[in-house]
Amino acid sequence: MRKLVATLMAVSSFAACGGSNTSDSNPIPIDQIPAELAKSFCAAEHACNPFFYSVAFANTDCVTQFTKQFQEASYNDIQNAVTAGTVKYDGNLARTCADAIGAGSCAVLDNNTPDSCQQALGGTVATGAACDIDQECTGLSRCDVTGGTCPGKCAPRASAGVACGKDSDCALGFVCSPITSLCVAPAAAGEQCKGTVAGNCSAGLICIGNDDSKKVPGTCMTAASALTQADGATCDLQAGPWCASGSACVVQSLSGATLISKCQAVAAAGGPCGVGVPNACPTAQYCPLALADLVKGTYTASCTALPTEGQACGPALSLARCAANLVCDDTTTPLAPVCITPVELGNTCSDSSLCYSQNCVKSACVPASRCAM
Repeated sequence: MRKLVATLMAVSSFAACGGSNTSDSNPIPIDQIPAELAKSFCAAEHACNPFFYSVAFANTDCVTQFTKQFQEASYNDIQNAVTAGTVKYDGNLARTCADAIGAGSCAVLDNNTPDSCQQALGGTVATGAACDIDQECTGLSRCDVTGGTCPGKCAPRASAGVACGKDSDCALGFVCSPITSLCVAPAAAGEQCKGTVAGNCSAGLICIGNDDSKKVPGTCMTAASALTQADGATCDLQAGPWCASGSACVVQSLSGATLISKCQAVAAAGGPCGVGVPNACPTAQYCPLALADLVKGTYTASCTALPTEGQACGPALSLARCAANLVCDDTTTPLAPVCITPVELGNTCSDSSLCYSQNCVKSACVPASRCAM
């Protein structure tokens, strides 16, 4: 999910790189940018990686969630820049951009947005001049604040191997590695991924076999290669293969440190369930089993309604720990995590994951840009 958030932030870095074409007849009003971009990116994610989409948004509406996140992370600052005249907005090109993204190309999700997206918000600040947000800079430039002081300075996007803080710091087609904080090409099929030692897979691929606790990388695989097993067949949550669409890979027993699993149809509401990927229970429910239960030999429970606001989060093994549109706050009180509504700008936070903007600085939720605070 964090990758989709980063992608939304990257595409909001529209930067003019030529003259605009305003022949389209259905422009996007500037106040509708968050909702329209969220619709387009959710459509792209669903088309590119339906497995990820089914896991990440099984209990939450993708468009609703990312409309709010984009609003707080970047949009307010973009609107202020348009008002100030440091950014010029073209609603027709924004519509062309949204339509192109919604067509479902996986490349869009790897910081490779269409030309129309680069032209819809035209920055007016020249290279080397002061800036607060990326969108103010001309061409394919960014607002470089790597020195830690504000305002930043408009600079070319970083090439491969250059330091970065987010995907939109990098040249098109490159992403910011979560391991090295350098611009890299996303991992292709067959290459290593995650495990705290390798980067993320290209959009549309699935990382199988990584063990972050042991710093063991996995391998990027296509859905066709990874999601192959039918109901009743053996599956492997750690190394693959996983189950075909409509089934979950569910733990049956534990042999030493090895999970013994098989593919099962998703349970009925309130029905018997086990720990699985995707969630072995229907929408709005989860299987309340913790690691301690598996160690004790308990592998089956009953599907239960997801915790609501103020209630204790579901166990960490559960892919969904709280009801729709809530997040699990396991940093404010780590020993007693509770479900909360994500935190809005200016309010107190203990971790970036709790903020709509995905950016917690000095215990307060702030916009994505370090200078636009």
